[in-house]
Amino acid sequence: MKRINKILYVLIAMTLFATSCIDDNHELGEALTKDQISYTVTQDLATDPGGNTVIMKNNTPGTISMWDYGTGRSNRAQDTVHYAFKGDYVIKFSAITAGGIVEADSVTVHVTDDNLLYVNDPLWNLLSGGVGNEKTWLLDLDANGVSKYFPAPLGFAGDEMGWNNECTKDGGNCWSWYPEYKGNEWMAAKADYGTMTFNLKGGPYVIVDQKATANTGVQSGTYFLDKDAKTISFTDVTPLNNGWDQIYSKAVIISLTENSMQLAFHHPSKAEYEVFNYITKEYADNWVPVVKGDPNFDHGDQQEILAVSSSKTWKLDLEVPYNWTNLEGGFLNNWNSRADIVATGWAPYGDGDVQNIDDVALTFAADGTVKLKQDDGTTTTGTYTIDETKNLITFTDITPNIPIASWVSVTTTDANQWKIVKVEKDTLKGKGEVDAGGTKREFEIGAKREKK
Repeated sequence: MKRINKILYVLIAMTLFATSCIDDNHELGEALTKDQISYTVTQDLATDPGGNTVIMKNNTPGTISMWDYGTGRSNRAQDTVHYAFKGDYVIKFSAITAGGIVEADSVTVHVTDDNLLYVNDPLWNLLSGGVGNEKTWLLDLDANGVSKYFPAPLGFAGDEMGWNNECTKDGGNCWSWYPEYKGNEWMAAKADYGTMTFNLKGGPYVIVDQKATANTGVQSGTYFLDKDAKTISFTDVTPLNNGWDQIYSKAVIISLTENSMQLAFHHPSKAEYEVFNYITKEYADNWVPVVKGDPNFDHGDQQEILAVSSSKTWKLDLEVPYNWTNLEGGFLNNWNSRADIVATGWAPYGDGDVQNIDDVALTFAADGTVKLKQDDGTTTTGTYTIDETKNLITFTDITPNIPIASWVSVTTTDANQWKIVKVEKDTLKGKGEVDAGGTKREFEIGAKREKK
């Protein structure tokens, strides 16, 4: 999950609404001097008597605009900015010309009245606490490796996923994966990552205190919440993150409640989002852990499931030999075929991998012995015991390890165990760990009884 390249100028504002989308002419002309740069900044007093609405227009042909209006930046030829709070705002303009960047004289606009209609929305209140207030957010992972609201501090989704985890278009790229932190510690080290505070105290200001990243320290900037598009844009700050080297500037809001928030940032080279999970500092400070044991399932006589009279042999499900589950045994991926796995773009296992596992067999005998036959015909043997109260199979003198495809191979937990999470007629699904490029993750392995 690499980083998002920094965009030099992003369309953000206190409450920015584009009233005109005049296309820039990106074909640069001759080198220009400062005197040849022309632009206008006009306050629309008819719309806002207090001067809150400001129209910025680049009148210099053959140049690319670079606006800095105090609460955000823009590179459009013409933009309209709405300031919600009274005060003086300095608008800076530079033009990219054939001879380089030419900086013009700045303009100061005087806004005499507040117009809080521009920040009067429940989302503004949820994010910042409302006008005159502030709200502090944390990445949902602490120094002890505990996530208090979400399963982990990070998740992943297709880049057409939107607000409320709903697809933004029919048939869009809208998969999601929100794994448990346990078993997926590669996503973030245990640490106090700091804070991110949004406020509406005279403006849409944000302060980020990065404590556990390469770019540590306190950053101050502005943000723009687009309540209709459900996005947040950042200026002069990097949103609180897990230390990856992206420089984020704009996020899609996946969810936002009184205590929780999910912001999705686009991967620089893949059609996917990295979804960061945040909780409020107030929620974190008042959180009381709920003791939640590993769930068990009533599968009946598990000895009968594994060995009838003498022995029973299980083979991998050649359509969906593996998947991930949550702690309740629910599948995290809606896979019903090899095609579903291939369609993810990240999970390996196609038609060509079938021949590498189609002869793998695991035989449980009633006398407590177990034999694993690999696809190449080699075998290993050992013994097993069953704890029906916990749905656990414990192996001795054998550690089942089955290569499936690419970086996915199935093995046992550190305790050399599998957990039975689902049983259907002639179908066994067990939970253990997948060795994914040297990192163990919880998995759900599908097997079918070998018919004889």
